[in-house]
Amino acid sequence: MADIEVKPAPVDAAVTVAAAAPKKPANYAAMWQLYLILALVFVNSANNGYDGSMFSSVLAFQDFLDFFGTSGADARTSELAILINVGNIVGGFLAGPICDFRGRRFGLAVGCIIIIVAAVIQGTATGDSQLMGGRFLIGVGLPITVSAAPIFVAELSPPEIRGTLVGLYNCMWYLGSFAARVTVLGLASYSGSIKWRLPLFLQMTPSVIVLLTLWALPESPRYLMFKGREEDAARVLAKYHAGGDVDSPLVREQIAEIQASIEEEARYRPDSFKTSLMGAFALFSSRQSLHRLVLAWMIAFFPGVSIISYYLVPMLKEAGIYTDTTELWIGVGLDLCAFFASIAGSLFLVERIGRRGMGLIAVCITVVAMVILGICTKFAVESSNYTATVFAVVAIYILSTGFALTWNPLQALYPTEIWSFSLRAKAVGFTNVFWGCSGLLFNAVNPLGLGNLSYNYYFVQMAWNAVWAGLVYFLMVETKGRSLEELDEIFSAKNPVKESLKPRADIAALPEKADA
Repeated sequence: MADIEVKPAPVDAAVTVAAAAPKKPANYAAMWQLYLILALVFVNSANNGYDGSMFSSVLAFQDFLDFFGTSGADARTSELAILINVGNIVGGFLAGPICDFRGRRFGLAVGCIIIIVAAVIQGTATGDSQLMGGRFLIGVGLPITVSAAPIFVAELSPPEIRGTLVGLYNCMWYLGSFAARVTVLGLASYSGSIKWRLPLFLQMTPSVIVLLTLWALPESPRYLMFKGREEDAARVLAKYHAGGDVDSPLVREQIAEIQASIEEEARYRPDSFKTSLMGAFALFSSRQSLHRLVLAWMIAFFPGVSIISYYLVPMLKEAGIYTDTTELWIGVGLDLCAFFASIAGSLFLVERIGRRGMGLIAVCITVVAMVILGICTKFAVESSNYTATVFAVVAIYILSTGFALTWNPLQALYPTEIWSFSLRAKAVGFTNVFWGCSGLLFNAVNPLGLGNLSYNYYFVQMAWNAVWAGLVYFLMVETKGRSLEELDEIFSAKNPVKESLKPRADIAALPEKADA
């Protein structure tokens, strides 16, 4: 297939101007307003974390298991878990067109409304069908919000700290997970269905917060430029990037870069909701796009901690821990450790060792942790060895914390930064289709694997994780220190991975177009 030639805008001009041009005194009020705006958007990331840990935690309640006729590690559990993933696939296809149709804020609003309605449905469930319907709608709403939010953060953030801010966005996943576990833990002493109904109902909380504060958020300046509103885009950029100076060289250069990028890619630009849906075919139109899709698939399908997200309680029971409150407290500790680890990874690692380094370290940690977990659980099962049980829990902590430190910052950042503007919303939406498919796979396989293979399933997981070492090494393009326009040029090279590892001074020699 012949590649489509896309001439990128000037390489890293905005960052160069930001470093070289005289600066106005910092407008600290506007700077802190920007951080507050992004913090409000970060709350959206808690939606995903809440669902996985909430569902895993309520599996500790026998009332819940009896009500829906499941053991917590059987095919019935899998059915309840995978409905959200089926919804993810549907919502992932809709996310891009919705975010392009009326902007990133509109996408956030639509997704939040769907989640709020779904939470009411599942929280008041009187039978299987109502619970399933609510979980399916949760699945539809989540990919719409988690497509709009990181794109919004990436497009509004100052270029010199974009990577860190988008990485920090995903840290809120663990606060959502922590909130779910603490809620369930606080209700553990209650009797009746309230102990599991309230956590289901409270899943709407992050969406309510985001929906009520959307009015305070500016629209993405890149989306404003996309719609021909150059003056509005300049005012947003000036307020948050240049101390309010619309005539700042930094603002002028950013406007020029965005305009050049939009003009070069105008052939892809959808003019309506309908053509936006059809425009998704551009994701498959060239070798560069296919390579990017494979990278998005790698991010979504890395097994990592998928087994912990929904099946922590069955894992702990397998290792010899049967007390509900103990299981929940272990989950709370996991979330706190992972939260701080993910912040450390976003602040100190992602722009230092790069995306490839983070990916390779993540694979090593997960492989080692799975081996330790499998061996310790084997001794705990076969000889009721308390020391083995303790080390099995330690292995779970290593797995969760190591994943949060290394792979978690990449999950929102990498699929967002590898795409050019005109395809970004559709591509991130399609990445959420991958997330839905991976969740469908993991939630179908993990409970059956635990139920049928016991501790041997951890060695299967180890092998599965190990495959990603080769995928990361041979396919993952390094994006550290590159502007979005520069990455377009790197992906057009014959060997993007090799070119991405060259010193930045060598990038200027890259050809504009690689042979098919």
